Amino acid sequence: MSHKNQLSRREFLKLSTLALGGAALTGRQSARSIFKGLNLLQEDTPTFPEGQLLGRMCVGEPGANVPMMSEPSAYANEVRKVYFDEVFQWNREVIADQVDGYKINQKWVETPEGYIYSDYLQKVRHQPQVPLGELPINDNGERGMWVEITTPYAGLELTKPQEQYQYWIKATIRPRIYYSQVFWAFDIRRHPDTGVVQYCLMQKFGAWTTDTYWVNADICRPVTTEEIAPIHPDAENKFIKVDIRYQTLSCYEGDEEVYFAQVTTGGWLEEEARWATPLGVHTIWRKSLSIHMSAGAAVGDYDIPGIAWSTFFDNNGAAFHSTFWHNYFGSGPRSHGCVNCRPEDAKWIYRWTQPDVPYDPGDIFIQGLNKSTQVEVIAS
Repeated sequence: MSHKNQLSRREFLKLSTLALGGAALTGRQSARSIFKGLNLLQEDTPTFPEGQLLGRMCVGEPGANVPMMSEPSAYANEVRKVYFDEVFQWNREVIADQVDGYKINQKWVETPEGYIYSDYLQKVRHQPQVPLGELPINDNGERGMWVEITTPYAGLELTKPQEQYQYWIKATIRPRIYYSQVFWAFDIRRHPDTGVVQYCLMQKFGAWTTDTYWVNADICRPVTTEEIAPIHPDAENKFIKVDIRYQTLSCYEGDEEVYFAQVTTGGWLEEEARWATPLGVHTIWRKSLSIHMSAGAAVGDYDIPGIAWSTFFDNNGAAFHSTFWHNYFGSGPRSHGCVNCRPEDAKWIYRWTQPDVPYDPGDIFIQGLNKSTQVEVIAS
């Protein structure tokens, strides 16, 4: 199908968006961090259109770029480069005009300016929240709650010198948190200069330093106990099958498949052994509502906070978990050995697998046999 006859519509959409302030909702220059003492000011927390479906260029790191094309095809004319963290209006997904034999996924995202290959865009929204007056109290008399980030990205205000933080903060001049990440909020304040209500966030599990940062409360959605309630808690013979070759996951209760998802795994060939997803039958041994994952600071390694809905099934650290740094699901092995999932899929798996996890602390180690769900990883 050719989209040349839609040029006038695209031009109309472009002009309409430009009238609102720019076709790209953010750019490298429009959301630059400004330093003041220890803090990264809120100029790095832009206001996005509320409720609209948006796409954030999410692959790579600051400075990385991908092409925007005039048509949904790798063989079309390039409109311009799209840079890391640019955010666009997500009009719709379309199938490529011409099949690209080098890609499994043939979907492109239509934006007001042109088309971007869908693997490069995280699907996001800006969903403002009503800040709480105070944080809830748990059974131990301590205040705190889990919160999910509900804007494409936001800047941080640091509570100590930047060089004292873990790598993901100290290695960049513009540390940010992203849509669908989950953190523990343990303090609340009104900003001394602006009066904006803010939560102080931290990573309860996985981090090797106690890093804290202030974030505007209106982009933090409280995670409730009801939404993490177990799914089908009385079902028997639960198990998960992951197929690395087809990049799929299926959840079974006995012989009945009750859930299916496209995923992104590690490889399984010898040359990919360092980042392989382990084949065979495994047993879930840990579940964490949110965890910091890291593996050094060398090329190819990673340091990522706020990874939500993590369900570990291999003693070397392989887990099902929410992923916000790509949209490769179903497109082939690309992970460091974990099973990367869309946030909604990771959350379903976290709730469905046994045993369930208390809201607080939100982390559990499973001991003993036959107490947790089994996982089989195959390369069919």
